[in-house]
Formats: sequence, C-alpha cells, structure tokens
Amino acid sequence: MTKKQYINKNLVKAVCDLLKEIREEDGRIQDDVSTDIFNDIKYNFHIGRLETSGGNMRISTLFELCKAYGIPVSIYFEKLEEKYPSLKINPK
Repeated sequence: MTKKQYINKNLVKAVCDLLKEIREEDGRIQDDVSTDIFNDIKYNFHIGRLETSGGNMRISTLFELCKAYGIPVSIYFEKLEEKYPSLKINPK
C-alpha cells in the first residue's frame, strides 16, 4: 500500500505566490532567474510551473530561489507570515 503525501495546499500556494511577487518586484522574468540558478548550481527547473501550478517544491529549491533573489530564507518566511497571518505558528 502506497502512502499518499500530505500537502498543505494553502501553504504551497502562499509560498509560490510570494516567490512570484518577489521576482516581479525585483523586475526579473522567469527565464533570467532560471538561467542565474542554472549558472550557479548546474541544475535546471521550471519556475513557471512552480508559480502557476503551486508545485510542492523541495526546500533546496526554495533555498536556491531565495538565494537568487538575495533574500535569506529566514526573512522569506517572515514575509510569508506577514502576508499570510493564518500560516503563522504561535509559540506555546
């Protein structure tokens, strides 16, 4: 029996939407970002698929995108919580 992977669709959509917003604010197109990442790590992935379909990306992909945009991952998650307060986890 194969276990189905749990995906928090609201979280995935929020992550992808914020990445797209950051890219657009930076004035960059998807191809430029993909090229920069490929030149850095020699791995190619399709940013458009992530931005439009809300693909459930690996944390290493998120890291490379944050690096390409010059944003520490910790700051990215702070921005995510600010924009989507329902995703914020309050400490116990």
